[in-house]
Amino acid sequence: MKEKSHIRSVIAQNVKKYRKLNGMTQEALAEAANVSNTYIANIECGQTWLSDKTLEKIADALNIDIYLLFMSEVSDKKDIDFLKKRQEMITYLTGRQNEIGKYIKNFFSETFETILKE
Repeated sequence: MKEKSHIRSVIAQNVKKYRKLNGMTQEALAEAANVSNTYIANIECGQTWLSDKTLEKIADALNIDIYLLFMSEVSDKKDIDFLKKRQEMITYLTGRQNEIGKYIKNFFSETFETILKE
């Protein structure tokens, strides 16, 4: 039983930490994950257990890999910097999808043309 409450505590701390890192309120996370505000509050207090589907919805809403919710002591500066850089990269790439797609298409077209000429 001690193991389960430790895991619940780790998940609770991580949900709260990543929610704050994303600048989200409990209400915003609840809306993004399609759960109630009370449910998020209960998760962060370690008062409720989550199903795998709810864990996935929360991780998606927080834009993190689900395994991060299970890791204790992920709060060091290196990990936080990594998550911030990852989020910046996702935002940058998402805003330039068309441009990147054209670049990749041109790159492969030119590469195949070169190969076919040889």
